[in-house]
This record gives sequence, structure tokens and C-alpha cells, in this order.
Amino acid sequence: MGEHHLSRRKFLGLAAVAGGGLVAAACGASSATTTAAAAIGGATTTVGGAVATTTTPGATAPAGEAVVLDVMTNASEYEGAYREIWNFFESTHPGIKINLFSINEDTAAAHNTKVAGGYLPAIEHNQETQILAGASNYETFVDLSSIDFPWFDKWTWDVEHAWSKLFGVPGPRTLDPYQGYVLTWQWNEVLMQRAGLDPQKDVKTWDDMTAWLTEGTAWAKAQDDVSFFWNQAWHNWVFAVHYPEIVPMAFEDGTRQRAVDCWLGEAKFNAADSPYRHFYQFFLDASKNGWIPDGLTTRQWEGDMEASYIAGDSVMMFHGPWPWDKALASGSDFALNDMQRGMPATPPADGQPWMQAAAPPAIDNGYFIRTGNKETPYWEQTRTAFNWLHSPEAIPLRAEAEGRLPLYELDELPDIQGPQFQQVLKEIGTPGGKWENTKFDDSMTGEIVAAPFRKKGSVGVFDWEANGNNVVFADLLSGAITVQEALDINQANWEASYDI
Repeated sequence: MGEHHLSRRKFLGLAAVAGGGLVAAACGASSATTTAAAAIGGATTTVGGAVATTTTPGATAPAGEAVVLDVMTNASEYEGAYREIWNFFESTHPGIKINLFSINEDTAAAHNTKVAGGYLPAIEHNQETQILAGASNYETFVDLSSIDFPWFDKWTWDVEHAWSKLFGVPGPRTLDPYQGYVLTWQWNEVLMQRAGLDPQKDVKTWDDMTAWLTEGTAWAKAQDDVSFFWNQAWHNWVFAVHYPEIVPMAFEDGTRQRAVDCWLGEAKFNAADSPYRHFYQFFLDASKNGWIPDGLTTRQWEGDMEASYIAGDSVMMFHGPWPWDKALASGSDFALNDMQRGMPATPPADGQPWMQAAAPPAIDNGYFIRTGNKETPYWEQTRTAFNWLHSPEAIPLRAEAEGRLPLYELDELPDIQGPQFQQVLKEIGTPGGKWENTKFDDSMTGEIVAAPFRKKGSVGVFDWEANGNNVVFADLLSGAITVQEALDINQANWEASYDI
């Protein structure tokens, strides 16, 4: 594949110029599909897009027509990179064209509404749709064990059977080749140096971290050109699926196993020693101490937080891999000059080893195909595209584009240059690394382990799908409820939502 290799610099450059088309792409396939059709130079039949004229189930494309499949990227910041990946696919699969589109948090609801109204993309990703494959909705997703998928044995864990063992029905229903998402601290090193702070050197314990947050906040408030030190905004998924599992790991009684016990009914969410007490208390302290901006639950994740960081208006965030690349793709000076830094999220509070939580390998999320696609005349092309996207030919390109470590056997390891990986993740547990004594915990979370027992239509523990956790946090930070009362809500939600 030497002549087809795509450098990370090219990926990021393409991602930067792709941004202008994201709104149109997210709103639908019509304009993007028309462009794709013109580029092909011949007749085009579209699956799912507004140009489609022959989408009757069981029909066949007339001879000479290229089939255009609507395919979602995993996030808009990688759309430019994935356009190049799919260009390579098109060069080796004449007759199939990919109409690529993306959504983000603020357009996810519109996309889901459009799908509910009959729109049927060929391939989607549920990172942004936030619709996980579980016992109550598995028939929405194609059973990937039924499509002659040839690459299950390439995963370094049992991706072929893990979902089925969990839910007791055939699967899997989604695929993702990477190490689970890792959320860390990340910052603009130019501003951090201006503040006279060196957290990579000075922060070794939880108390060190809180002192750093206090000092950094005081510095930022004294600056005319910096609005925030730690800029934090609201995201219902992050504040339910990620932060609650990360923050407790700083504490001896906050292990993931103790959290799993709560989800399985072997411990209570509202117990005096609940691991989730640390989660709520940390953000309550952050609000009271002014570490985070006021109005957390009304602040937009991208518009208020990420945009501020990328513009150099705030110093740091508690985030996953995406905005490291967004800052590069947007041309931020500090990012282009390799001045992004970070560190593991939760230095220890009780003298135990420093633990960095990682989401477990994806069982219920990743790329998927809706079952309706099996009835289209282009099912074989959809299956071909999906299988190729998860092939040994595509995975290195995807890993380099996203800067993430694949849990996938390859003849040659991809050259992962993603800034979060380079600056933080590869240093964790590596002899001689900055955090050689820090350990990942990517074991199964309680939400995943308990998923088979969740009642259909229930709110779940954190009520995040309907953004109910926003109300809980708003009440907590305003003083309307206490940490204990927030935990009581979680326990009541669990009792109403799970049959264990």
C-alpha cells in the first residue's frame, strides 16, 4: 500500500478544509450527493439520499450505474481524513461511491429524527448518535455474524462473541477496532508556561492537583486575554458514561469493581462509601472553588468549551482525543507548534498507584448497519464497504487518522502521531515514560455489565439519554440538593430500571 499511504499531516490538512461542508453534510445527503454524482461523470443511484430514484427493496441498479452509499464518519473533525480513506476504497472498488457525512452533538437529534422519518444511511457510527446496541433495540442493527465478515480473528479480544455472551442473542451488532476512549487533562502549554505552572512535573497526588487548579484559576482571572483556566461545559453522555467512571479512580474506594458492584445490586449507589460520591463531590468542589465556569449545565460542549480552547481563550479541558486534533485542524498556533500537553486524569488521593480509566473495548458501540439496509438493492455493496472499513488494509489508515491505538493484529504497527497518544497515552505504564507507574483500567464498566438486566424504556441510573442528569447537576451546583440526594436519585433510578 506504499503508494496509497496517507500521511497524518495530509489527514489533518484535509480535515481542516472539510469543516466548511459539515453543516450541509449533517443536514442531509442532497447537496453532497449531487456533487458526488457530478464527480463520477456518469449515472448515479443513491442509497438514502435525496437524489435516489430506485430504492425499492429488491430492485437492482441498471447496468453502468455507480451505487452511492451514504456513510457517516465517527465525528466531524475526522471527515476530511475519512474522505481520503474512502477515496482509496473507491479506487479499488469501481462501481461504489461513498457520500460521506458527519454529525456532532448539536446535530445528532436532527439526524435521529430524519432516520425516524425514513432516511436510511448505509453505514453509521453511534458515537454521535448515542444510540447503543443493547437488549431492547438489537433488532435495529444488522447481526454482523450473518454478513460473512472475514476479520473477527484480527481483534486482540473476543469481539466476535463478547456482545452475544452479554445479551444472549446473536451478534455482534457494532464494531470498533480501538482501545476504549481515554479522557485526560489537556492544555495549551504556551498559556501554562505563562502561568508559571508545570503540572507534569509538580502534580503527583490529588492534593497537588487541587492546588494546581486553584493556582491556575487565580492566574487566569488576573489575565485580560484568558477567560478560563479549566474550561468545562455540559455533555450528558460524558457526565454519565465517562466522568463518573474516571473521577473515583483517584480514591482507594473508587475502583471500577466497586462501581460494578453498584450496578449489579451488590452495593448501593447512595451508600456512605459509594464510589460515585467522589464524582459528585469533585464537581461540586470545582464549582464552589471557581475552578470551572458558572452555569455548567447551560454551557455548550463545542460552542463554549472546545471553541474557547482552540482559540487560545482558555488553558485546558478534561477531554478525550478529539479536540487535540481539532486544534490542529483549525490551525491553532499552539497546536501547530506542538504546544499541547496533558497528563492522566486522576492522580491518587490515598497513596495507591495512579490509575487512568479507559473505556472498555467497544462492545455496544462503533460502526453499524441498520437492518433495513438488508432489503435494499444495494445490500451487497453496503456489506462490501462495511467489511473493507474493518479490514487490515483500512485499519492502519484509520488508526493514523484518529491517532488511536488499535486492538487489532497487523503485520506492521501504524505510525500513530495523534497528540493525545504521543503526549499522554504512550507514556502511561511505559518504562522510562512520564507516567511509567500509572496503570490503565479498561475493564468492563457497571453500565455494560448490567445492560442485559435493564428494563426496556427505563431511565437508567444517570438518566442521560433524555438529559435528565442535567437537572440533577443543576440542582446540585445550585444547592437545591446535596451530594447524598443526588446519589439517592441514582439509587432510585437503578431500582426502577434494572431487574437483577
